[in-house]
Amino acid sequence: MAVRYDDRNALSRPLLRPIVRSDSCVIVCVITLLVLTTHSVFAQTPPVFNTVFPASGQNGTTVDVTVTGSNLERVTTLRCSVLGVRCELLEPNRFRLTIPPNAQPGLYDLWAVGDNGVSAPRTFAVGNRVEHSEVEPNDSQREATIVPLDSVVNGQLNKGGDVDQFRIEAKKGQRLIIEGWAERIDSPLRLVLELFDSTGRRVAVNRGYFGSDPLLDFRVPVDGTYVVAVHDLISTGGVECYYRLDIDTGPRVAFSVPSVIERGKTSRVQLYGWNLNRDETSAALETEINENSASGVRSQLSAGYESIEVEIPAALAVATWPLPVQLQPSQAILAGAAFCYHFPRSHAPIVIGLADVPVSIDRGDNSASELAQAITVPCDLSGQLAEGAECDWYAIEARRGEVFFIEAFGQRIGSPVDLQISIHDGRILDALADAQTLQPLAVLAQFADETRNLGGAFPTNHLDPAGRWVSPEDGRFLIAVQNLSGGLRSDLRRLYRLRLEREEPDFQVVAIPLQGGPGGLNLQRGGRAVLELLAVRRRGWGGSIRVSAKDLPSGVECADVWLGPGVDRTLMVVSADQNAEGQCGALKLEASAEVGLESLHRAVHGGTVVRSRPANGWGRIVSEIPLAVVGASPLKITADGHGTVEHQLYGTLQARHSPGGVVDLAVQIERREPLQQASVKLIGVGLPELIPNESAIIPAGQTTGYLSFLLPTTLPVGRYSLAIRAETTVPTADAKTETIFGYSNSVTIDVQPAAFHVEVDPFSVKQARRGETIQIAYSAKRLNGFIGKMHTELAAPGCVTDVAGLRGRGETFVGQTDAGSLQIVINDDAALGPQPFLRLFTVGVIEDEPSYHGSSFFSLEILP
Repeated sequence: MAVRYDDRNALSRPLLRPIVRSDSCVIVCVITLLVLTTHSVFAQTPPVFNTVFPASGQNGTTVDVTVTGSNLERVTTLRCSVLGVRCELLEPNRFRLTIPPNAQPGLYDLWAVGDNGVSAPRTFAVGNRVEHSEVEPNDSQREATIVPLDSVVNGQLNKGGDVDQFRIEAKKGQRLIIEGWAERIDSPLRLVLELFDSTGRRVAVNRGYFGSDPLLDFRVPVDGTYVVAVHDLISTGGVECYYRLDIDTGPRVAFSVPSVIERGKTSRVQLYGWNLNRDETSAALETEINENSASGVRSQLSAGYESIEVEIPAALAVATWPLPVQLQPSQAILAGAAFCYHFPRSHAPIVIGLADVPVSIDRGDNSASELAQAITVPCDLSGQLAEGAECDWYAIEARRGEVFFIEAFGQRIGSPVDLQISIHDGRILDALADAQTLQPLAVLAQFADETRNLGGAFPTNHLDPAGRWVSPEDGRFLIAVQNLSGGLRSDLRRLYRLRLEREEPDFQVVAIPLQGGPGGLNLQRGGRAVLELLAVRRRGWGGSIRVSAKDLPSGVECADVWLGPGVDRTLMVVSADQNAEGQCGALKLEASAEVGLESLHRAVHGGTVVRSRPANGWGRIVSEIPLAVVGASPLKITADGHGTVEHQLYGTLQARHSPGGVVDLAVQIERREPLQQASVKLIGVGLPELIPNESAIIPAGQTTGYLSFLLPTTLPVGRYSLAIRAETTVPTADAKTETIFGYSNSVTIDVQPAAFHVEVDPFSVKQARRGETIQIAYSAKRLNGFIGKMHTELAAPGCVTDVAGLRGRGETFVGQTDAGSLQIVINDDAALGPQPFLRLFTVGVIEDEPSYHGSSFFSLEILP
């Protein structure tokens, strides 16, 4: 008997209602399983979802799908981002999806969910054409599967060198758009499409149009039978090598001009594509076909786009989420600043950007510096570089010292361009024109691509330049826009956006799996799961960003975290108590920042690593962040960075943090089972790049310890978050041990300006024997107008002066004194070996109140 589940059901236990469904997004968060990983009896090994086949379905129908991967035995349903989809479990790994008739065509997310957790998503396409599945054998033209026009075929290249072939009947004058989907539906295939006529002659071929996914534009010259061949560029094959093939005579939009419109305003755009108005173009097509019927193989797409002007009403020009298209990590900017336009009867939407500043359009006659098009700032300009060597010129008026932020969009809007932006002095051009001479203009500035990849396997880098420019003088300046990869052919798809404005800071957040591969966010009771957040800072923003969780279910906690000034990444930790209910819902996150007197708030969206690739990585944005609570954690680590210490002169001191100081994290280990008494290794995670990492070991059988970090003197003031990763072993059922990992809660510290910097003499004693007395030379230099006294003592994590096995004699600086020496006696019972996190601890005093702390680590090894 089949078991029926609602599309939002995740587990057989009580479920968490969906939490996230936001309409705005400039923040992106890609989630991963960083929670305790183990094969012990306590762990729930989460499902790994590799493929779904078929990977698409027609709206208003049901489709039976098969999933493959590992740990799928306990998967009970598929969670889908299409509203209203129902999922029915037919048998293990087979499900029936019922797609509502009003589901818009596009690409959506599908997750495998069971009582062992939630997987990473796979893309599932919804269309409005009849869907078929490939039937073998179809490796030759003689065996080619017969398929009707205006339909979709779901296929697989099952073995290396496999070629799937499909026979169609077409009429003279028809314009066939044959489109292959692989990369856009998470398949590793590099598809090649070929079209053969009834004589076996190849009449069209394509290896990539939408990224690496191919598209054939074929105008049928004569009635007859044609064969479509599908294969992989490097002859790969296997169960993961699936594809979707559209054979279409209906409308298909490729792009719009402009590519961006003003938010909330009625606009007119020109759509470019194929079969957009078949009644009006059929006669022209037939004439062209008759004139070119003897042409040979077409290895490139026809430049003959059809176009139609449409009006976008103001009500449609608003940001929507999710967008039913695949967005790469670098395209996160489109989340919250774009919407999808569905042309009537088309099976695929296009994305149109939204601007909060006036939109200008490239007028087309500005291909020389003396013809530069005047524009005003701020503006979001939509342009086109159809010719290979084309260069568009724009002119702005600027005042001396005026600051501009210039950002180009090409790759990030799906355009096949590699843009270069340069600024030239238009005053020189005016002078040359007066002298009736033409000379090359000197380049005042040129902006670089974003080559930094913050995400590794979730690549955030792109080829769109951006930068800050300060006008050197009053006058007229020119901006040149070029495509460095133009080639010799014309291509109307070469669109760009050029955004010019004053510095108005903004930001995004991107997250990648800590382990570098696909995974879901699975949280064990009594344990923690972790998101790694990456900050993509825009338009000069370098301040702190705060990320918060909202609407958490009972039993689940998630403390706010901070990406401090200039910090690109940190960790966000989600925790569950021992009584949290098993459930699967969506985690809602929000990021905020204080920019001057304005508070910016951005919704945080999810993302995933699609597949583990050794080279450039492969990731995409997803529609929501599912969170599953499953199983029980064998280990829980709690960290506290706000403890107190007892000082012999100043009593109880609350931890204070400043550049040049030390952060002590007190660590508490909770083991679920008494037999779990192995030592625990600790190391910092999510640290700002400026803070050196440290490690420590909690000995076997102990439950407490410390991990300390030096805050460098160059660390900007602000709030920072960090956490600890723990590694230990647990016994298994077969009397062996396995290694497991766990994460602490996030600890946020508030770094305040320093009043002084303490520094130990680098030539101080590094080794000493029991019973010896040593001197540690040091300096304490006052800063920021501090003139109070400073008292220095020997210290270790959690204690001052009374350090185990050591005795220090404190010292006070008054007046202008800034250098001294601290005497340390090594006791006969001092622990042998290196002394972890030993430091000089200085208290700055104002009117007898201990107001400032500073520290400096020093190395000391005790010998017998």
